[in-house]
Amino acid sequence: MAHSEKTLLLAAPRGYCAGVDRAVVTVERALQAYGEPVYVRKQIVHNKHVVENLEERGAVFVDDLDQVPDGSLVIFSAHGVSPQVQQEAKRRGLRTIDATCPLVTKVHHEARRFAQDGTRILLIGHAGHEEVEGTTGEAPDHITLVQTPEDVDALSMDPDEPIAWLSQTTLSVDET
Repeated sequence: MAHSEKTLLLAAPRGYCAGVDRAVVTVERALQAYGEPVYVRKQIVHNKHVVENLEERGAVFVDDLDQVPDGSLVIFSAHGVSPQVQQEAKRRGLRTIDATCPLVTKVHHEARRFAQDGTRILLIGHAGHEEVEGTTGEAPDHITLVQTPEDVDALSMDPDEPIAWLSQTTLSVDET
């Protein structure tokens, strides 16, 4: 039996993950169950075609909760939100559906756990990304954002200080 050479092509960009797929389905089901408008904090996925399709069906994407009328329904995207955003939604009487990816929720849990133990957390990610903002909000006094090798070089660390690292889940292997 002869073996022939095969070429493997990797798509770039790749499709979105199961957490984003779950969040998109959450928005679709909310539109079916509650009608429009359904507000969504931040883009549910970084894919303009999916976002435009949901907008055509009645989803309204907002950057901040102050763009959502009091008492309205708002969905938190797959990237998650900080406790401060959750508290603001509650204070304003917003009905919320949390579509945070379970993997992001796990990172949030780990950030809280490490912070409770007094561990310094190095968060590898991109400043300004919704996921990084949400994770940082879980333990703001314990998290240091690391974006580049230069950020690592600039760290001053006590050799006796316990340190843990967490990563933005949406980073590719090449970015970590």
